[in-house]
Amino acid sequence: MRAVAAVAACFAAAAATAAPRLAFQAYAVRDLCERDFAATLKAARAMGYEGVETGRLFGLDAKGLKKACDEAGLELIALQLYPHNLVEPQLAETIRFCRDCGCGRINVAWFKGSSANPNDWQLLINVLNHAAEECAKHGIAVAYHNHDHEFREKIGARNIWDWLWDGDGRGVQRQTAPTPRFSPLVLQEIDCGNCVLGGGDPVACIAAHPRRNPTVHIMPAIADTAGLKPGQCGVGSQRDMADWQRIVPALAADGVEWLVVKPTVFPGSLADLEASIDCLRKL
Repeated sequence: MRAVAAVAACFAAAAATAAPRLAFQAYAVRDLCERDFAATLKAARAMGYEGVETGRLFGLDAKGLKKACDEAGLELIALQLYPHNLVEPQLAETIRFCRDCGCGRINVAWFKGSSANPNDWQLLINVLNHAAEECAKHGIAVAYHNHDHEFREKIGARNIWDWLWDGDGRGVQRQTAPTPRFSPLVLQEIDCGNCVLGGGDPVACIAAHPRRNPTVHIMPAIADTAGLKPGQCGVGSQRDMADWQRIVPALAADGVEWLVVKPTVFPGSLADLEASIDCLRKL
């Protein structure tokens, strides 16, 4: 319980004192990062980004990753990892890596279980609940990040996203004990673009679980990229279906710490990162 209170207090304190800051996901410019990670970080910093989230290490160890971010003047706000990184015995190594690179957040990047078998998703819940408890002892927060399928697919009458956090109230097989959902220690990293593409509403999701999203992905919700060029797939671009004028104020009001920009169509160009930050500054 002390770990839960400590993580909640840190998030609440930060949320009460600061407007959202702008970071970017290295995946958005992964081709550039593969060629020259340090130069790409510095270019993003020159645009005005203050932080970076990454799931790829581009050949660097923990100390090398920290050095590259420090030299670029960027805060390493989170690592995006996969569930197997949080299963013992690898969890201990993941915690050591986070401590060595100075990163206090792990956002679980992806999971695709079967909607026909809730036990797939229950295993994910069990892994993250345990990992969040262990990581909290080291001052590291754990969150789960959505894609569109959590909103498109259902378990029973509920979409998977709602089921993960709230359950469905009935109809789930019970065996030796009631099945838990994500504990209060497991935070969220809503990907607004994927939420919209899956038929969800990011504002409603935030309202349903207030003060649980220290980082949020700002991914353009573009379903059709045919004929588009670099610079035309950023946040607020013509085919972006997300209503950022409605979403961003709701994120700010909830106390979100970081807006993590993630245009993904042209990973070999900085143009959409630049277009995105220009749009967000106007908001």
